[in-house]
Formats: sequence, structure tokens, C-alpha cells
Amino acid sequence: MQAWLGALGDALRIRRTRPRYVIPASLAGWFRIVEIDEVEAYAGALFRRAFRCDPPLEPRHFVARVAIGNAERTIGYVHYAKFDDIYLCGGMCMDERMFRRLPAERRTALKAAGGVAEQMLRHTFDELSHAKAVFGYVGDRRAERVDLRAGFRHTGRKHLIVFWPGRLSRSEREAITDRVAALGPF
Repeated sequence: MQAWLGALGDALRIRRTRPRYVIPASLAGWFRIVEIDEVEAYAGALFRRAFRCDPPLEPRHFVARVAIGNAERTIGYVHYAKFDDIYLCGGMCMDERMFRRLPAERRTALKAAGGVAEQMLRHTFDELSHAKAVFGYVGDRRAERVDLRAGFRHTGRKHLIVFWPGRLSRSEREAITDRVAALGPF
């Protein structure tokens, strides 16, 4: 029991000392990104509206939340499926209706910070920095520009992009990219 508590304490200290992505000051107090377990409650309707199907069951689920009036609402969603020692990013969607409901100064601040998607990617890349890689599959040029600003890089494979949180050899990166490319669209 004592060893387990010691290991837990070490893990908590490591987590606390790890650099954390900090939301820009201009968004503080009214915009946040959180990991959720209850995707249906927080993003089910948004996901269905964007993709015309039920949200994925696989974890991990993240939402961007904004304060509108006296309530907090979901403005964005993204999920990550674990695949061995990497993550597959997908299902990114934004609620433009919530964006339009924000006061003008908040819309301006959010745009200046790169927008909802960029903030979500930067935050979640930090949360998933223990993985060897995070892959995305993108065909939309506008989404691709945001993805690249947030840290994704082209892989040389059509539509396949990657974020490398740590240092890996070129051969290891190529092997991982080959494994993911063999999956096809995800």
C-alpha cells in the first residue's frame, strides 16, 4: 500500500511539473477546454449536426466551453482514439451558432487567439504529450491551415497529418506513419 501511494504521489508531482498549455489571457474566465466522459450530454447534438451520425464511443473526448449569459455552453468538440502508443484525432466540430451568440469583443478575442479549433488542438496536444504521436486525417483546406498552425505537420501521405510530441528517430517516425497510413481514413 505504501509503495502504491508513493507511486501515485510521484505521478501527481510529475503531472504538476509538466508544462501545461495555458489559454490566452484574453479568453480567461469565459472560455475553457475540458476532457469529458459524457459525450452525449456535452456534445452529442453538436456532433450529430456536424456529421449526421452518433458521436464516437472511444475515448478521449474534449469540449470547448464558453460562458454565454449565466450558462456555460459547448462551442467545440474533438475526440481521440488510442491506437497502440499513438492517438488518432477526429470528429472536430464547432458550433457557429454559439460563436455568433458571443459578444463582439469575445468573438474578436477568440479569432485573434486562432479560433476554437486551434485552441482545442493546442490544449489537447499538451494533454496527450505522453503519446509518441497524434495523427489527423484532413481534406478541408481551411481546417488544414488551422491544424498546421496548431502543430500538425504533413506526412507526405495524402490527407494524413501528424503532431510529434517528442523526439523520435526518422526510422521510428516512418514506421509509425506507415502503420497509421495502412488504416486508411479514420
